[in-house]
Order: sequence, then structure tokens, then C-alpha cells
Amino acid sequence: MQMTICILVFVLMVIGFCVNRIPMALTAVLGMLTLVLTGCIDSKSVLSTIGSSTVLTMASIFVVASGLQKTQMIDKLSRSVYRVSKGSFTKVLASYVILTFILGQFIPSITALFALIAPLVAAMCDEMDESPSRMMYSIGLVAVATSFTITPIGPYAAAYIEDNGYLLEYGIKNYELGLFTRMSIKSWVAIFVMLWAIFVAPKFAPKKPVVPIIGLKARESKEKTKLKPFQEFMGYAVFVFVIISLVCKSFGFASWVIPALGASLLVLTGVLSEKEAIQSLNIEVILLYVGVASLGNAFANTGAGEMVGSVVGSLLSFTQNSYIIGGIFFLASFIMTSVLYNRAVGKVLIPLVILTSLNMNSDPRGLMEMCYIGSMCSLLTPMSTTVVPMMMASGGYDQKALIKMGIIPSIIMGVITVSVGMTLYPCFPQ
Repeated sequence: MQMTICILVFVLMVIGFCVNRIPMALTAVLGMLTLVLTGCIDSKSVLSTIGSSTVLTMASIFVVASGLQKTQMIDKLSRSVYRVSKGSFTKVLASYVILTFILGQFIPSITALFALIAPLVAAMCDEMDESPSRMMYSIGLVAVATSFTITPIGPYAAAYIEDNGYLLEYGIKNYELGLFTRMSIKSWVAIFVMLWAIFVAPKFAPKKPVVPIIGLKARESKEKTKLKPFQEFMGYAVFVFVIISLVCKSFGFASWVIPALGASLLVLTGVLSEKEAIQSLNIEVILLYVGVASLGNAFANTGAGEMVGSVVGSLLSFTQNSYIIGGIFFLASFIMTSVLYNRAVGKVLIPLVILTSLNMNSDPRGLMEMCYIGSMCSLLTPMSTTVVPMMMASGGYDQKALIKMGIIPSIIMGVITVSVGMTLYPCFPQ
């Protein structure tokens, strides 16, 4: 009975993530509460997940990244690139592609990132008497495909800690992701995407808008209050120290200690107010993690995990070729993202990847990255991410133009991701 309930909760959570009618975090919490009320997991297990080192580390990293955003670094980068961008079409496009890539490592929202860059690109196109339709796809492609965890900085620097938390909750202790795991795969995708966006994408983009352009207005916001020199220094110093500690495995301390110390120093020195620190905790991300991790505990407790993993594993039993298996999960993630919201896809597939890997006694790390990266490579439909309809509106694209511009780079991104990822992290290492 409890096994059936557990699988049913999993299915309903998948549907909830996909439909996205209520917040994903609320879906995860409701699923977690259902598992507790039906006895699939006990309350102590949930409380231990909430108070785990994974959650403490994630929360602390969010605060540290918020402190960096209070500094003038991002504004200085924007102004510097804007100054040197005037010139040839290719030079201008390259400048904004690079700016989008750099800011994408710090701004924790691809929607906000595109909304920030698109008006600048539109204004520059007007000045150069060029159509925005020749540039906007490149900016959208870079914003989605290269942002987050390309480099181990920004608010998603601790993403690997979350993934390791999932592995532990599902009982996998012999495999661990590192700070540079995703970077080691996605950096190759990023290099391709940036080169494609600068030199090739404009050749596939319409020279004139296919449909009327709907201009994006720059977001209205109050001018950022400048920090005092010492506070500006602390914003940089704390961030660098915390990143170094992650690289050095926290210098022997528990993983959450130094990030928590860094977050405390930012509040103590006035870089962040207490209210700002609390607001930057990203409670919805933490609740989402707790809900999905609790589902892992329930799968283990009820035996549902073994059954689900056995079913999927049997479907893949025709091969032990890591590239084929990785390609299947990448393609599944890519296709699902074309009709669903990309944030939901990774959360839906990760439990399936881990359960399948347990059943096949294989390394889950490469397959996990196939799902994450696959969900960030799909820009073929407006349903994949909010950036796509914004890009279509500001570039004057219709669905036909979107497919024409996106099909070839999508295939190449898939080939690169599977080739590199499954070579570095094969399912069955020798």
C-alpha cells in the first residue's frame, strides 16, 4: 500500500511540476506532507533533511552571492563592455554576447538577464540602423544555454551540493559531484554557443522581423546604493574566500561552516542588512530540495525506488553503452523542455536517473548532467522558458523562424554534451 502511495505521490509531483499552476516549492512540500501523513517517511527524517549540511550550505551560498550583487562589479562590467561595443556588427554582437555570458554567472534569473540586455541591444541596433531580429536570438541563446554553473561562481555555485544531497538521500555514497563537474562539461557547450551566436546565428536569423516587434522596456529600479569602500571590499573578499573554501573542500571543516561564516560577516559588516540576507535565502529552492529529497527517502523506505529503477533499467538493458544511455536522457530532457517549463524538467528526471543508476549499479553523475544541460539547450518552442517568448517579441520571430534558427545548434549542443559528459562520467567506469 505504501509503495503504491509513494509512486502516486511521485506521479502527482511530476504533473504538478509540469503544469506549474502552483509554485514548484509548494508542490514539493505538499508531496512531502502526504508522505509523512501516510507513513511512507517519518517526521524525524524530514527534519533531518531540513537541518542537513546540504541545506545550510545552500542557504549560506545564496547569501554570499547576494552580497556580491550589492557591489559595483556587475555595473562596472556593463559599462565597460558598452563603451567598447561600438563598431562593426560582429564586434557589437560579440560584445553583448560576452556581456550576457559574464552577467549570466551572477544574475540568478535568465529572465531578468535577458530583460536587462535586450533593451541595450535594441538601442544599439537603432543607432546602427540594424534590425534587432539579427541579434536577439543570439542574446537569448547565450542567456539560456550558457548561464548558471558554467563557472563556479554566483548563486548557483552550490548546485553540486544540492545534487550530492540527492545522491545521499537516495543512498548513493560512492559517487560525488564536485564544484567543477558541470563546468567540465558545459564549458564546451558554452564555447560552441558563444561562437555560434557571434558568427553563425545571424546568418540564420531573418534580416527583417517576421512579425511586429514588441519592444522590451528596461526594468524600473531604484539606483543601487553604493557601498562604502570597506563594505565593497568585503563583498569581494568574502565571496572569493568562500569559493576557495569550496574548492579546497572547506579546509577540513563541515561544508556549511565557512559559507555560514561568510554570510554572517556580510551582515556584520553592513554589506547586507538582516532583511536583505533573509530575503536572499531562496526559501523556495530549499523547500523544493527538501521535498524532492524526502521523496527519495520514501522511495527507499517503501521499496518503490527499487521497483521504479528496475523497470527503467530493464528498458535500458539492451545496452551498456554510456553514450547511448546518456543520449536517451539528454533527448528526454530536451523534448520535455520543448513542451514544459525547463526548471521543472530537471527536478522531474533526477529521481528517475538516480533510481535507474541504482538498479544498473552505474555512475549517475553523467546522466544527471545530461538532464540538467538538456533542459537548458531547448529553445525551439515558447513553452521551454520565459526567455523564448520575450526573445520572439523583441526580435520579431515566429515559430517557423525559431525552429530554423534553433534546430542545428540544438543538435550540435546535444552531440557535444553527450560526447564530453559521458566520456568524463561514463555510466560504467572501468
